[in-house]
Amino acid sequence: MDQKKTNNIYTYLLQKTLLAFGALAAAQLAFHLCNLHIFHLDDGEWKGLILGNVRFGMATVATFLLPYLTLMILPLPARNRRWYRIVTEVLYIAAVLLMVIPRGCDSPYYQYTYRLLSDEIFSYLGISGQMGSLVPHFAVDYWFAWACPLAITLLFLFLNSRIRRYEAPAKARADWRLILSVLLVAFFVRGGIGHALQPSEAAHYVQPKNTALVNNDAYNILRTLFTPDLEENDFMPMDEAAALYPTVHAYTSDTVKQRNVMFIILESFGQEFMGCYNSQAGAETRTPFLDSLAQHSTLYDGRANGKKSIEGIMAISSGIPNLMSRPFANSAYGERNAYTGLPATLRHNGYHTAFFHGSYNGVMNFDTTCRRLGYDEYLGMDEYNAWAPGNNDYDGVWGIYDAPFLQYTAAHIGTFSQPFFAAVFTVTSHHPFPIPEQDKERYKEGRHPILKCVEYTDNALRQFFATAKQQPWYENTLFVICGDHSGHGLTREYNDYDGWYRIPMIFFDPSADTAVRSQRIVQQTDLYPTIVDYLGLTDTIAAYGTSLFREPQGSYVYYANGYHCLVNNNADSPATHDITLIMGDYESGTPDNLKLLKAIIQQYNHNMINNKLLP
Repeated sequence: MDQKKTNNIYTYLLQKTLLAFGALAAAQLAFHLCNLHIFHLDDGEWKGLILGNVRFGMATVATFLLPYLTLMILPLPARNRRWYRIVTEVLYIAAVLLMVIPRGCDSPYYQYTYRLLSDEIFSYLGISGQMGSLVPHFAVDYWFAWACPLAITLLFLFLNSRIRRYEAPAKARADWRLILSVLLVAFFVRGGIGHALQPSEAAHYVQPKNTALVNNDAYNILRTLFTPDLEENDFMPMDEAAALYPTVHAYTSDTVKQRNVMFIILESFGQEFMGCYNSQAGAETRTPFLDSLAQHSTLYDGRANGKKSIEGIMAISSGIPNLMSRPFANSAYGERNAYTGLPATLRHNGYHTAFFHGSYNGVMNFDTTCRRLGYDEYLGMDEYNAWAPGNNDYDGVWGIYDAPFLQYTAAHIGTFSQPFFAAVFTVTSHHPFPIPEQDKERYKEGRHPILKCVEYTDNALRQFFATAKQQPWYENTLFVICGDHSGHGLTREYNDYDGWYRIPMIFFDPSADTAVRSQRIVQQTDLYPTIVDYLGLTDTIAAYGTSLFREPQGSYVYYANGYHCLVNNNADSPATHDITLIMGDYESGTPDNLKLLKAIIQQYNHNMINNKLLP
């Protein structure tokens, strides 16, 4: 039977627009349901959540349907032509899919990054390596990422087929309704009267940590495509900002320690999995070896400066946090800025420097980044395979399992002249969380598949230290063990402003048996100045951190879903942490802390934009 027709274009387009809005709203709801463990709404936020979704949803729908609505509203004689109907209908369906699919894809991805998708996703796909091998794992492990958009799409297509087909009058003409329609579309595209809707305005409706439930990925990608990553701020004079938060540090000493330094950077390791950070009775631990090592170390309250590996590596090695949506190393600022880091500083002071990573060479541009940071050597899967030809140690996705690669690291370090600086970055505790076939019965499953990998890597570290103890360089080496970023937060405590970024920070000196549990926050960017200070080097460096030997209280700064956050030890009660937030014109925190965070943001943006990262 022929589909019913209407000659009222405005009723027809209203039905189409409301259907598109319903599809986006369904995708928003599915995203929320898939991430209930991350988002915790206060009672008063529900009203804001609904209002915010209406405003951002209508702005998104109007923006993405703009080509379709324009072609349909204009009184063109061709509107009755078959080809015209096909073209406009394809535009309509494509626009709706472009809104729904990114939201579905971000349902699992947000659990790793805590940021909406941005235009960075296009560059990320080009450097993330063997994505093809990950597709089957993602399809199984995160089935809801495709099942929810598929279900929404099928329902949308069915309902779309039930809307009456538009039949244009024989004589097309413009009238007051056309002018009103154009004004309404413009109104919704801008998100209301006045300035165009900004992603940061989501904080008008809910807390910054929950703004991903108001904004959406499609709108965020579109806005970031045409918006610079950073803009100059004028919160205060630059000399005042520099005085509040110095980023240039001059160190002098009469005593230089010719000690080796080794960083052990653990993939996706969070404090939540470690007994040494969770002393309450009955707390589960997956790191018995690190817990025992902590009893002979100085244990700090570690914090990451980002949620991606490339952000963590940069913060650890160069003292530069990631305070924008795109990772600094892969951004235009990273490409054009001259910057230095701990490897270059130590190499200048006579150290041999090397970076070990069990993944395939070139992943995430780590090898290029390491060369720019001043590492003499980058040793990845290619070098491992040359060292162990015919091995069966590849995990099938990311690289060499941690246990054999850490043994290779220990053996290769034995060829270095002293003093040296080495960093090794593990890979096994990463989705899809593989462990060697022969070890699958040894490590038990838990609330999340990462737990068995954490336990596996912990035992790999036990074997590494057993081997390292036999080496002549061992006693003369300071070991710093930290995470590149935290793992999946499984409890409420680890799903909040100060929980998402908790990582281990262990300083182990084999020549000095210590057992110190410090409440001082140590962020990744503190490591560069701390090591320079510890070794007694005379040098001037630039870093967005401080030496833990100079400042009794610590802090950390990060950029999340459009907001900046500063967390610091309270001066009167170090175990208590002050949280400061800025998102657009939304501000929360004490006046002093807000001023400090503004000083950090202003210097960061100014130095990045004007190529002033060197001391």
